[in-house]
Amino acid sequence: MEPKEVCAICLATLNVGQGQALFTAECCHTFHFSCIASNVGHGNHICPTCRSTWRNLPSQFTPNLTPPTFTPPTYDYIGTDPTLFADDETLPTPTPAPNTASSSQTPPQNGDMMIVKALPQYPALSNSDQSNSFPVLVGIRAPPLSPEASDRPNDRAPLDLIAVLDVSGSMNGDKIRLLKQAVGFVTDNLGPSDRLSVITFATSARRVTPLRRMTDAGRVDTMNAVNSIQVSGATNIIAGLKKAVEVLEQRREKNPVSSIILLSDGQDNQNGRGPDFLRSLSNLPLCLRANNITSYAPPTDGVPVHSFGFGSDHDATALHAIADGSGGTFSYIESIEIIQDAFARCIGGLLSVVAQQVEIQVASGSPGVEIQSIPSGRYRNSIAAGGLHGVIYIGDVYAEEEKLFLVYLSVPPADDQETLTTKLLEVKCCYKDPLCNQNIMSDIVRVEIRRPLAENFTEEDRRLCLEVDRERNRVSIAQGITEAQAMAERGELGSAQTLLEQRRLTMMQTASAQAGDALCERLEGEVKEIQGRMRSKSEYETGGRAYAFSRSSAHLYQRASTQAVIPQAGLRLQTALTRPAGLRQSMAGPATSSSISAPLEDMDYQTSFMRRMVHKSRELRQMGDQSENSDETSNISNS
Repeated sequence: MEPKEVCAICLATLNVGQGQALFTAECCHTFHFSCIASNVGHGNHICPTCRSTWRNLPSQFTPNLTPPTFTPPTYDYIGTDPTLFADDETLPTPTPAPNTASSSQTPPQNGDMMIVKALPQYPALSNSDQSNSFPVLVGIRAPPLSPEASDRPNDRAPLDLIAVLDVSGSMNGDKIRLLKQAVGFVTDNLGPSDRLSVITFATSARRVTPLRRMTDAGRVDTMNAVNSIQVSGATNIIAGLKKAVEVLEQRREKNPVSSIILLSDGQDNQNGRGPDFLRSLSNLPLCLRANNITSYAPPTDGVPVHSFGFGSDHDATALHAIADGSGGTFSYIESIEIIQDAFARCIGGLLSVVAQQVEIQVASGSPGVEIQSIPSGRYRNSIAAGGLHGVIYIGDVYAEEEKLFLVYLSVPPADDQETLTTKLLEVKCCYKDPLCNQNIMSDIVRVEIRRPLAENFTEEDRRLCLEVDRERNRVSIAQGITEAQAMAERGELGSAQTLLEQRRLTMMQTASAQAGDALCERLEGEVKEIQGRMRSKSEYETGGRAYAFSRSSAHLYQRASTQAVIPQAGLRLQTALTRPAGLRQSMAGPATSSSISAPLEDMDYQTSFMRRMVHKSRELRQMGDQSENSDETSNISNS
């Protein structure tokens, strides 16, 4: 970085030609030597320009270090004053286009509404038959964002993002270099209405930057501070999360979307290990534990933590527990070169939130039809009024995201032989539009089945809905992964592999698998990958645990996470692992080159906004690799 023309302390011109002594700090900012000497003499080690803490000072300064009588405010604070982090940058005032209503006041049009669907397992049930577990598939699909939304902030909901980064000693070398590069990618892709604060943690936590808008100046200041980060010390994940919550709770203004991304490559050695650490999570603020609160009431306002396990030595159990308890996803980054892609996929979702406080509401359509259960993964649900009403609480939904759930009903025999149909369910979706801040209610979708006499039952009446069958397979495999992992944690690796194999074989006999469904092929590939990573205790502990957690996280939230892993030998199924799941293929469109270049990554739940962001990240990485190779070739030629 070129020296500044003006000293940020005295505001006089920097001119070495006039005999002025200059001092360039480790953060690359330059000042008059006399100005810095005066500052340091009063105990101030903070850069006046980027607010980073200096660790290396000329020896001439050290004899004069005395306890200061006044210390200018810095980005990080120690104390109990609840307003110490109330320095977030003011949000911009929305500017409506000429002669149009402000985007914050315009309700969505029909083409921008949530799509609701509901499908029964079979189109008919004979007049005299009954069922205690008749499945109906209910689901929503969020509207898309325009491809230009990332460049037009008023077209999407702005974000408050806290990056909580491990800078302990184990992050030295390529890890910290790649992490800084990934943070740079994040800053470059946030808009001027988005705000970012960077927290680092080692033995303790430090706020590196306040919640700044990512204007050009905000990006430069943030990256100057990030690039000055040094690694050292132990690992205190809890301290980093608590500091992030302080920033969020004390901010004066709030963007519609808030989230935390957390990255660590090691074990927390300041808050206990294993069960002791998991117990310490109960001391985290409630907003980070909202998804673990035992209650049938709607979820409290929480802040999702999307955690990233970096390398093979991180604590996958801890990071998964943090993400899961907050409603976020856990990603496994075994190949450290892919951390930027993982961040890109995550912010591609966070920058495309189109609906908040999303609920799918279901109601019985006929007397005697009752809701028995709703296996909704990690989304909370409630069933009330004796099974007549049910709600699935989803929260934030990204553009083009699809959420599918099975609702199991008890269906009685028809009242009389003249009954032609039974109305099963009425399904609707209510949510808040984050741009116009208005509550939206979808149209009601009704599900009914025919009730012919048994002697009139036809093959058409017995035709199975393949979409329902696919979802049953997905839920079965997801539950199998969770159960197998519990066995593996007890050391029962053989039993875990057997359970997974049973689930796989059962799935492969279903109608959708027999029809060559791509989702079933993808699920089979996942099962085989996890089985391979459970072949021995060492394989499970060095990668199997994290891989299984990341897949479980993706399925339970139906949301893309990242598995940037090194494939196990002999287990790569090219056909199954290099295309999107069939269930979503018709909506998502054909796979692009950017979505198939890493065969074991999560393609099932990616949206087009995520794919575009990952594609941009990979292009930048490839350009960087080509530049490095060119430099190496040039150096060899010159030598």
